[in-house]
Amino acid sequence: MINNSIENDLKLKKIHKGEIEGSLTGIPSIDKPWLKYYSDEAITSVLPSVNAYDYLYEKNKKHLGRIALNYFGRKITFEEMFKNVDITAKALLKYGVKKGDIVSVSLPNTPEAVYIFYALSKIGAIANMIDPRTGVKGIEEYINEVNSKLLIIIEVAAPKVVNVKENTSVENVITVSPADSLPLVMNLGFKAKSFVENFKNKDNSNKNSDFICWKRFFEAGKTDEVLKTQDVKDEGKVPVMIVHTGGTTGAPKGVLLSNDNINAVAFQSMLFPTDLKREHKWLDIMPPFIAYGIGSGLHFPLAVGMETILIPQFKPEEFDSLLLKYKPNHISGVPSHWNSIITSKKLKDVDLSYLISCAVGGDTMDRDLEIASNKFLKEHGCKYQITKGYGMTEVNGGIGRTTNENNIIGSVGIPFVKSTVAILDPETGEELGYGQKGEVCMTGPSVMIEYFNKPEETKLIKKQKEDGTEWIHSGDIGYMDEDGNLFIVDRIKRIIVRHDGFKIFPSAIEKVIQMHPKVKKCKVVGMPDINSVQGELPCAYIVVDETTIDYEELEKEIYLLCEKNLPEYSQPSLIRYKDVMPLTPIGKVDTLSLKNEITNEILENKNSKKLIK
Repeated sequence: MINNSIENDLKLKKIHKGEIEGSLTGIPSIDKPWLKYYSDEAITSVLPSVNAYDYLYEKNKKHLGRIALNYFGRKITFEEMFKNVDITAKALLKYGVKKGDIVSVSLPNTPEAVYIFYALSKIGAIANMIDPRTGVKGIEEYINEVNSKLLIIIEVAAPKVVNVKENTSVENVITVSPADSLPLVMNLGFKAKSFVENFKNKDNSNKNSDFICWKRFFEAGKTDEVLKTQDVKDEGKVPVMIVHTGGTTGAPKGVLLSNDNINAVAFQSMLFPTDLKREHKWLDIMPPFIAYGIGSGLHFPLAVGMETILIPQFKPEEFDSLLLKYKPNHISGVPSHWNSIITSKKLKDVDLSYLISCAVGGDTMDRDLEIASNKFLKEHGCKYQITKGYGMTEVNGGIGRTTNENNIIGSVGIPFVKSTVAILDPETGEELGYGQKGEVCMTGPSVMIEYFNKPEETKLIKKQKEDGTEWIHSGDIGYMDEDGNLFIVDRIKRIIVRHDGFKIFPSAIEKVIQMHPKVKKCKVVGMPDINSVQGELPCAYIVVDETTIDYEELEKEIYLLCEKNLPEYSQPSLIRYKDVMPLTPIGKVDTLSLKNEITNEILENKNSKKLIK
């Protein structure tokens, strides 16, 4: 039986397509004009409510011989992948991981990261995903926040956590080498190079002697015992992952996502009017420690059954070589990646007709870059334009995208079939009509559970309506047209978005810089990245505590302080000094004035490249 909500959606679709007469309200979230792009089957479909592992297995159990993962040419079938997930799950249980436990995972795109994520889902545990570039204190804080007893970390980052057992709740550390899953010849070459590097850095070589290598950990799971997992009630609603974001206030938060959240993005993406086939190849360049990377870059293509090509360390300047080598049908990335594609000499006169969807997210795409990218694709035999999407960590990275049928320059697309977008007046909370600019708010099956152990912060961004629906307030300003296309025009937040889509939170940098005893006040603003077609870098404005000071020495100390306590991508690129901070009429630091000041300096100074650290 079709419920009233679905019946209403089918009726709205017919009204928008002109098949029946009916009245509309002029309010996007009620009229849902985007439904006209979906099939009746998509509208009446039922969302899965199982754990992420079971959903993936059900989608691929009849195709176990097909390739699931491609890692530097080593092709891993679904059968082998599921077998390794089972072994990993047994190993986790052997090391004391139980249902509901949180395991901290700090890995790039490797097969081991895939095995760990799905193994944790299978046994009802949670992956606390941490960027390996995070500073020592940051890693320790993320671990202690969730009380992890087990840390799994990439080998090259292991020296940063030599004291992790003394400073955190961690009892065991598993190290993964990028070479563990390489083809044999590449594995030997990598290990030879790794040995030389370790020899050069003897100081770190023996500090990790009590850490457990992946091979030893994995062997613990190679038993004939039947994998026994406890029954989990409403397993779709069970938490499966924590990914970290600064949120709307800039303070670091762990976004707790459920199995349903993860499955919802994959499920709705497959219902989208896009050419998706099991025979296709997907180039996965987005890291697994962000929601966009797990939800759209990994779980979705694997659920379709595509061969997913894992790239552990993506470099934009090598994007063209990856296309030539793998010839993928689908890729996901951030807008700035496309500058390296359209200017590539390697791709001149190369047929790229195999590209079906080139998805970009993480930031609004520059209009000129979008037009140039579409022109490039057309000239190289592609039938389709750049596919843009919109979302945030709090909705597992995605709430909608553009269609091949309706892809307007500047638009980030239409909502997914089971999701809804509303535009609210930021001051009154009143819902606005078509073409009116306001705060973008979202609801649907991918809405997070909460900010982990932060109920007050959760209430600021996740709000419940009278009908019980939970809405995420994005902090972005946008509008929707009468066809359901969403446009983002500004940001409420002070977040700095880099050229590669990574978000930088000024408050985190300010907190670190103000640890220096000679710094009285610090304010961080975004400035143009002169080395990229779009994106910003952080500039720190500082008021010092002394009138006489060696500024050159102070800068060195501040940069070292930031290198120790901040991820590489979040460190300030420029430092400027002020006698006093400019203030707004109500006494707040005028960050807009600072931003305009440094922007003008960068754009007007032809030698500004020399200023960038």
